[in-house]
Amino acid sequence: MSHIDCRREGATGFVVLNRPDKLNAFSGTMREDILKALEDLERDKSVRVVILTGAGRGFCGGGDVRYMKELRERNDVADFSRILDAANACVRKLQTYPKVTIAAVNGVAAGGGANLALCCDIRLGSTECSFTQSFVKIGLGPDWGGSFLLPQIVGRDRAKELLLTGRLVKADEARALGLVHELHEPDALMDAAKALAARLAQASPHAVAAIKGATRGTASLDHALEYERAAQWRCFLTDEAFDAFVRFAARSGKK
Repeated sequence: MSHIDCRREGATGFVVLNRPDKLNAFSGTMREDILKALEDLERDKSVRVVILTGAGRGFCGGGDVRYMKELRERNDVADFSRILDAANACVRKLQTYPKVTIAAVNGVAAGGGANLALCCDIRLGSTECSFTQSFVKIGLGPDWGGSFLLPQIVGRDRAKELLLTGRLVKADEARALGLVHELHEPDALMDAAKALAARLAQASPHAVAAIKGATRGTASLDHALEYERAAQWRCFLTDEAFDAFVRFAARSGKK
């Protein structure tokens, strides 16, 4: 069963993470399915803008820690490699995507879910949204391009603070830091995202591609992704990470 819904309304495509009972945390083939949805919408010439959002009360809770615990228990090297590579493929796709991408951050955006939002060109947030670079809390380093994207947005010093503390950044601070560009009341968020998409869809797709290419920067995303991949492996294999997985899984199992 896919937990990614992909659809089109006029010139706007939608990629919706649809695992609301788990705050849309990545599991199974969700990463691959996000990539496929983006590729399908990229091929559709009638689509000019793509909105990414989450079903229910969360945008994306990041990686499924209970699943990572299971991977460690069975020493499943192959599947952990798969999820790292699939995440990197999504980031690369979004960074080179020729169409405008809008993240409608409707609630919690944690870990890789926060960085998925940061991959998008424009980020609109609900007044109930929050961001957290929660990797340190489970003994891991950042992934989904966070070590590359976050410093670009908030500056290196602030990025280091957010990554080292893993603290919660609520909506107003997220707006002040540039994690989101606008805030809207929860009931108005999707209407605002759709209205912005309709306006942006009027622009020349060639101009959009040129602007995105010109503002991409010269620093190496590939270098950051490869560093993150290697660092994630080192962290994933530590006792500290496994112990954190176990604690997290026990807590979530009681809810």
